[in-house]
Amino acid sequence: EHVSRDFCQVTTLITLLRGCLLPHEDEKAAKSPLSDAHYEKMFLYCVTWSLGGMLQASDRPKLSKKMQELSGAAAPTMDASETFFEYFVDDASKEWAHWESRVPEWSYPHEEEKPKFAQLIIPTLDSVRLEALLGAVTSVDEAALFVGGPGTAKTTAIKQFMSNFDGDEIGSKSITFSSLTTPMTFQLALEASVEKRQGKTYGPPGGKKMIVFVDDVSMPAMNEWGDQVTNE
Repeated sequence: EHVSRDFCQVTTLITLLRGCLLPHEDEKAAKSPLSDAHYEKMFLYCVTWSLGGMLQASDRPKLSKKMQELSGAAAPTMDASETFFEYFVDDASKEWAHWESRVPEWSYPHEEEKPKFAQLIIPTLDSVRLEALLGAVTSVDEAALFVGGPGTAKTTAIKQFMSNFDGDEIGSKSITFSSLTTPMTFQLALEASVEKRQGKTYGPPGGKKMIVFVDDVSMPAMNEWGDQVTNE
């Protein structure tokens, strides 16, 4: 059975911590440091996802139970059927809050004459949670890998996240891999969206940042040695 390497889990933990602490940089500059209790809650939140993000839903309660035993009073107050994965640390109150509180109310788009059913995106606890985690990772310029079976709304969640970007500051590009995708076609697709800035530095036009979404990353064909060269 494959087991994630400790290095990957620690790297993910540090990335999430950086993303969670970033909104509080102004508070630190104003010499109003966060309390030890707040730091501990953020640490537990990040540990939850760095260790448990790849777990199946049936295994998450096992990790949550162990974390409750180890964290004591710092853990969120939850029902027996709930886990750490249903909670986050609210930046305003600096307390644990349920993810349901972040799910926006959805209303049918009556302004459209005939909205396409497949294009209707209804926010859920899972989609809001994934967008928040992705936001924490990308805010510190790190990459994220979404994994899951077909039809689990990975692509939809990421595109919904990217639709909220400020177009004046952040650009976005979506690239879908196929069995025919080669390293050169991938490189050319990226180069088409950047310009030379100075020396060997390239970037999106207008000094923007750009987030690239690669869909179906497992699709490129393997060579005779079993390598996916495009992903290397």
